[in-house]
Amino acid sequence: MKKLLIALFFLICVVLIAPQFIGGVVETEHQLAMEKLNENPAVSVNSKTFSRQWFDGKAITEIAIKVEGEELNTITFIVEENLSFGPVIFTDQGVEFALSYSQANINFKDLIIDEEIETFIKENVHLSALLTFSKNIVTYLSVDEVEKEIDGNNVVSAKASGKFTLDSTNRFYGNFNWAGLSATTNEESFAIEKLAFSVDQTLIAGDYLHGDAISTGDFDFTLAAITAKDTTGSTVLKLDNLLISAISSVKDDLMNITMNYSADKILSAGQQLEKANLDIVFSGLNIHVMQEINTFMSSLSADGEAMFNAENMQQISLLVAKLLADDPLVEVKDLSVQTPEGKIESAMKISVDKNLFDTANIMSIMAAVKADANGKAPMPFFDKLGLAPMIGMYVDQGFIIQKEDELSFKLNYAQGKLDVNGKIIPM
Repeated sequence: MKKLLIALFFLICVVLIAPQFIGGVVETEHQLAMEKLNENPAVSVNSKTFSRQWFDGKAITEIAIKVEGEELNTITFIVEENLSFGPVIFTDQGVEFALSYSQANINFKDLIIDEEIETFIKENVHLSALLTFSKNIVTYLSVDEVEKEIDGNNVVSAKASGKFTLDSTNRFYGNFNWAGLSATTNEESFAIEKLAFSVDQTLIAGDYLHGDAISTGDFDFTLAAITAKDTTGSTVLKLDNLLISAISSVKDDLMNITMNYSADKILSAGQQLEKANLDIVFSGLNIHVMQEINTFMSSLSADGEAMFNAENMQQISLLVAKLLADDPLVEVKDLSVQTPEGKIESAMKISVDKNLFDTANIMSIMAAVKADANGKAPMPFFDKLGLAPMIGMYVDQGFIIQKEDELSFKLNYAQGKLDVNGKIIPM
């Protein structure tokens, strides 16, 4: 019994005293993160304050982000964080054992935002983060369900939530889910069904906060459906099962990226298409050069004229030459869609001859590009659209080959010359 009381007394002491020391650790980690963020050329940490009591604290940070725009060069916002220090913390997600838990409010500065939108963000968007003992940062995003009626127009947005983790091994992963939205007006109705995306990336070069990060891993985005109907209830737009995915990997400092865009069904303007698909592969991208490009691009001025001055264009030209040294390749492996009349499909491969690129003349890239493409499609599809006369003209000129009801082409571009089905076209 005595040992139990001693253990209980020790535990209470730890719980009561530890927050004071943990608060100091959290403050140090917070300041280090802001210093890293301030090293990003596209971000400026204008001011930061951190105050702490025994069990809790508050951090206020003003951040400016460079943006491209004629009227707006930066977006400035203030992040106010209310912090609770561990080791035992009561959070919206339950009891946690961690260094700290923060709940953040974001207020835009010198940016004109509709008062209703600003109120919506404050009342319905909730952002919080947990700093674990292993220095992982777990971020939670929640958007409340909202139903709004304005002038007879009704909008219902379902609840959305996301959880993302940046762990101490520089792995970033998480997911976001939203059940969708429906909007009804006097003239039409519109609905977005279940949306979700997930990410799992591992940093291999640079830093997420610096803006020069290079990472490998997966990204997936899915949208169950988008539907729009007119006053009669007829469907004017329908998109089913949209999928966007990307996978990146690195071997011998060269990155390969595979991207896919697909949709099961697209209905618009009386046309119904199925199994739309686009597969793109980028290969041979040197990660060190990509890191240089990221750093350079984030340092550019948002002023269009300044961006394309002689000094910047020369730097871009040198970076292009570095990237071409490893013979990168872009392949459109499949661009296709199924129509009621048959399948339309094509493929393309693009590379650049590094020996023909002159760093003194960035436009020499046009002569250095090499491309091969081919495709085929059913003639009845174009006939239905009233395009038969135009297609016939291209067939007569040899730009399209027609065999019965099938149209096809083969294209080759090299050293500034375009070859379409064996016919050289002056450029």
